[in-house]
Amino acid sequence: MKYEKPPKTVEEHIEVLIHRGLNITDFERAKQYLRNIGYYRLSGYMYHLQEKDGSHEFKDKVSFNDIILHYQFDKKLRALTIEYLERIEVALRARLTDYFAVNYGFFWFSQNDLYDDKGIYTLINAEIAERFENPQELFLKSFKEKYTSESIPPSNMALEVLSLGKLARLYKGLSNDAEKIAIANDFGLPSTVLSSWLVYLNNVRNICAHHGRLWNRGITADRPTIPSRKKYSFHGNLPNDFNRSFYGVTAMLDRLLYNINPSNKFLEKLVCLIDEYPLIKTRFMGFPDNWREEPAWKTKE
Repeated sequence: MKYEKPPKTVEEHIEVLIHRGLNITDFERAKQYLRNIGYYRLSGYMYHLQEKDGSHEFKDKVSFNDIILHYQFDKKLRALTIEYLERIEVALRARLTDYFAVNYGFFWFSQNDLYDDKGIYTLINAEIAERFENPQELFLKSFKEKYTSESIPPSNMALEVLSLGKLARLYKGLSNDAEKIAIANDFGLPSTVLSSWLVYLNNVRNICAHHGRLWNRGITADRPTIPSRKKYSFHGNLPNDFNRSFYGVTAMLDRLLYNINPSNKFLEKLVCLIDEYPLIKTRFMGFPDNWREEPAWKTKE
């Protein structure tokens, strides 16, 4: 099948929306949003406001402002999520160096025998060597100029150039020795579960970093392991889509953040954001009806 849809101007897109029953009272405002955001990106915030009969007709009384409110909520949700994902990333990076460097030296990541997955060993060391060969970061340039005998930087510098995705793969590829288990204990999880969460949350991080839609998205790649042992399990009956919805992301972030900083404000800020936008239906985020009274992250009695 060939894609033969003709391109439309901003004005023509507005005509299409009006024809489909969308209430637009401020045409200049609508044109400004469509110019700056684009029709295609905004369309992701329209589908749940339209009839499900394939007509693309908007439900009764839906306005252009309803679409923008969903867009704005999602934008703030991404910003909040990536802010706290950064804290987990930084904590992971610090712990990898702290635990492994003390026992194996600052160049521990270059020791093949510390890895179960030799492919990860090759990947990580190639990445670090490439970044060190032509360094862009000032701290790497300074180290290279001073320590001319070194072909790679020490762990405390090397891990700074690795993304969350590479850090997640590094952690997953390491042998399940005392240091890896100690890091998992710091995050309140078994190491196998932490590995799966880090890989999954990197997908969430990428959605946020690339300005993708997050609030009602099914995150199906690299689904995380949901612990069943009582010591690690979540509270209550979990929805079937828990390991691919933002409800699950919320519970995982809370678990990790609580263990590295019990006084963090992630949940408080999330609830405030939800309350700020009463139009947003949390069921599209995977939240059950009773999530306020019996959340998955509720502390066990």
